[in-house]
Amino acid sequence: MNALTQPIVAGQPLAKPQHDLHNARTLLDATLRFVRQQAQPWAGSGFAKATDDPYVISRFGDLQIRIEVAAALLQRAEEFLNNGQEDTETTIAIAESHLASADALNAVSNAEFELTGQRTPLSGSVTDPLRWKLHLIGNFRLNGIHPPSVRSVV
Repeated sequence: MNALTQPIVAGQPLAKPQHDLHNARTLLDATLRFVRQQAQPWAGSGFAKATDDPYVISRFGDLQIRIEVAAALLQRAEEFLNNGQEDTETTIAIAESHLASADALNAVSNAEFELTGQRTPLSGSVTDPLRWKLHLIGNFRLNGIHPPSVRSVV
């Protein structure tokens, strides 16, 4: 069992990115189904089906890559946690996982609205602002400032 298949346990350092990644995948699947079965092409596109539109095709390619990157960073963070990796690198890996999973979910949610005209309500987190994770990562990489322990920031 790994970060991609294990049950989500609230309060664990990787619970939020696991949840976001799961939601991104679920939402992407629903959006794919809608576009394949119900979406109409843009009137000026000249295409008979929405699935033939190169912009729609590219959008799904972009979303798939974002999800795969988030999944890889989630798996990496889990390996750091399980292998007793240095605390700073573990903290950074977890923050990267949070950011990538949130980015993937946000991109899929925006694409859902763009391609289906609907938006699935998703719970956000105001108690875990992503901008601070960007600062934590950037401050370490740029200035060598070590972040607080993994248990206090993620």
